[in-house]
Amino acid sequence: MTDNRKSGFFQILPLYFVIFIGFIGYSLMTAIMTPMILDNSGGILDSLPFKADRSIVLGVLLMLYPLGQFLGSPVMGAMSDRFGRRPVLLVSLFAIAVCYALFAVSLQLNCLPALMGISLLMGLADADVVTAQSAIADVSTEENRSRLFGYMYLSGSSAFVAGPLIGGKLADPATLPWFNYATPYWAVFILLLFALAFTYYVFRETRTPDTGAKTNYVEAFTNMLTIFTAGRIRIVYLVNFLIYFSIFGFFRAYPMYLVDRYHMGVGRVSDFIAWVAVPIVLANLWLTGYLATRFSAKKITIYSTALFGILMLLILLPRQEGALWVTLFLSGLAIAVALPACASMLSLMVSTDEQGSVLGNNQSILVGAEALSGFAAGLLAALAIELPLIALAGVAVFAAFLLAAEGWERLP
Repeated sequence: MTDNRKSGFFQILPLYFVIFIGFIGYSLMTAIMTPMILDNSGGILDSLPFKADRSIVLGVLLMLYPLGQFLGSPVMGAMSDRFGRRPVLLVSLFAIAVCYALFAVSLQLNCLPALMGISLLMGLADADVVTAQSAIADVSTEENRSRLFGYMYLSGSSAFVAGPLIGGKLADPATLPWFNYATPYWAVFILLLFALAFTYYVFRETRTPDTGAKTNYVEAFTNMLTIFTAGRIRIVYLVNFLIYFSIFGFFRAYPMYLVDRYHMGVGRVSDFIAWVAVPIVLANLWLTGYLATRFSAKKITIYSTALFGILMLLILLPRQEGALWVTLFLSGLAIAVALPACASMLSLMVSTDEQGSVLGNNQSILVGAEALSGFAAGLLAALAIELPLIALAGVAVFAAFLLAAEGWERLP
């Protein structure tokens, strides 16, 4: 491997910019697509060759991007190991930029089938964020790993504030008459072109390519099947799946609830989506580290997940819009504590040699749960708009109970 561990911070700065833009684009999906589909703005559902329930269509659309990630990430990861981070990152940035341009054109044409196909392609080609994270890991040392990874998490969580907040305004004609749902995606397209140029001129390879080595891409994909034969950590895989399912389902479900119950437009929905990310940013700055020094990863996971389930139910109780500022903030805070605790709990159970494969499997579980939860939220919302949040709350509480029942002596 190329030893770039003494490289200046400026040389890896493009990686953080790539992560920031990647999560901005991802955050726009829920913020923009939810009011557009549920309100059928511009008659976009009319482009389907059949009549369909709006919430189900939304669930399918929000499922396709993470589904593409689920299918493509193991292969993309293997390619970056073989050919190096830089070429894979540059090709991925170019491919994603093209996809965003096509997505924006499809929005302007009100072509929902094209949006669905492009969403899947975006997920399949999306190696930019994962490759950037791998490159940061390449150059980190024991002394600076926490700091460099902290910047990485801060970049991603900050994007979930900036993306919906700015994107909602760019999509709202009330801001400027010529703004529409496609405008935020054109903005991300421009940012991606800048990121491509910035990465090309500044970023240098962090891993020596081994082009002579043979990579079994089928094995890279099927390696995740080991989660079913993982011995004592299978229960943690299952618990993490349930927690990820409830968390990412929540991110899909509550915007639907806001649009249906409070008749919010894209600008207002985006404000609340950005607001949920605020406690996540704040927790990454201090709270998660503070709790980790005082409690075990298992205890943090159990209590934060159970609290998250309760808070989801509380969102449904008040009928005043103002109460959402409190209930959504507290829900975001519980999420910020639960997510890193899940991965830490799993990491502490395995040896150093197993870290890569186990955490890779956990990432596959996360993306798979994300894809399924979007589809499930859409199906349940077709029955009753409150039902997804109720069901997801039950999943979160069950996950906490299942983990607590495992016995304190068996898990960290």
